Amino acid sequence: FGSVYGSRITLPVGMMAGAIEMLAAGVVLMIASMIAGEKLTALPSLSGFLAVGYLALFGSIIAINAYMYLIRNVSPALATSYAYVNPVVAVLLGTGLGGETLSKIEWLALGVIVFAVVLVTLGKYLFPAKPVVAPVIQDASSE
Repeated sequence: FGSVYGSRITLPVGMMAGAIEMLAAGVVLMIASMIAGEKLTALPSLSGFLAVGYLALFGSIIAINAYMYLIRNVSPALATSYAYVNPVVAVLLGTGLGGETLSKIEWLALGVIVFAVVLVTLGKYLFPAKPVVAPVIQDASSE
């Protein structure tokens, strides 16, 4: 809903727009965390801190600015295609860098996702809309 609405209104530009959005989300999540009674039970390791830093930089700062650029400049269907592509990239990184293995059915599922994204992004070129001819309505007084 927000992506479609955001593509039709004037949005603030620059990194400040993304920063405000993420700050508001962080405040809401912090309040929800306090209400749920979540507590830090152990100090994270260095690799844990580095992982959070990586996610903050690439998963938030760069990604939100890229998304906001897309919302302003392309169709909502194309802008939201990241939601389908990101899991594929994550799985490929896991298999390539993390040594994970996939079954044949999982490889097939990745192919289906990629094919669907191609259809969404190139659909208007592959399947152009046919012009609709409006029917001619005759006035009863002209008969």
